[in-house]
Amino acid sequence: MSENLDQISEQYKIVVRDLMKVYRRGQKEVIALRGVDFEVSEGEFLSIIGPSGSGKSTLLKMLGALDKPTAGVILYDGHSVNALDDRRSMLYRRQKVGFVWQIGNLVPGLSALKNVILPMKLAGAPSSASTERATMLLETLGLADRMNHKPNQLSGGENQRVAICVALANSPELLLGDEITGELDSETTEVVMDSLKRTNKEFGTTVINVTHNPKVAEYADRVLRIRDGLIEGQKHILYGDITEIDAKGRMVIPDTIRRLAGLGKRVVLRATSDGLLISPLDTSGEASSGQDASIE
Repeated sequence: MSENLDQISEQYKIVVRDLMKVYRRGQKEVIALRGVDFEVSEGEFLSIIGPSGSGKSTLLKMLGALDKPTAGVILYDGHSVNALDDRRSMLYRRQKVGFVWQIGNLVPGLSALKNVILPMKLAGAPSSASTERATMLLETLGLADRMNHKPNQLSGGENQRVAICVALANSPELLLGDEITGELDSETTEVVMDSLKRTNKEFGTTVINVTHNPKVAEYADRVLRIRDGLIEGQKHILYGDITEIDAKGRMVIPDTIRRLAGLGKRVVLRATSDGLLISPLDTSGEASSGQDASIE
């Protein structure tokens, strides 16, 4: 039995299935993502929260076509993002996606207004229309009196709000934020996140924001928690609890399953006609009959 991804893609803006990313550094293998599944509705504000090294930034880069997965698929409006070549990836980022980073990517020598105009100018938009939209965005995010100030004349929160305006300049359908409040104090964080929420509601922009801060995550409509490259508590749409086996045959079994089955660090594997049976290692030499975990 398999999923009908075409049918699922009709319901969701973004569909992620079995996403894996393995980095190789010399002889060492680092697994950043271990088979991630989730969906995002159009116009949804989603937070992905996790500690440093959990895979959340890697996941964001995959969604923005800045990196390609080792395995799995990302569907955007039913089209595979990871199948795009370099040129089409660039067009996808330019036409569909806006990025906001932890440290705003503003041009130091330009005013806030000119920073917001710049991406529209690069896309070939008319000067008058670009100025009008840039002014509207800055006013919407409470920066009407800061338009002619350069980045070094703005506070950290103001710079991040300008960066959000830059990301929205070309009317993207999807806004991706990577720890955008990581360098801000709590009061400024609240101002920036209120602006991001306003962006989501007023412009209908789908927002995916990754963070390690639980209070920041709460601004979203929905929160996913990621740890060690897996979405915590994740259940497959057809099969329930799932895991994956990497290239070296290693399997990650969720903690809840391990506790229920009484599994320790060493287990016994048995291949049967019903599937693979995993049971605790019985040091007394007697097989454990009642606590087998079956994977079919």
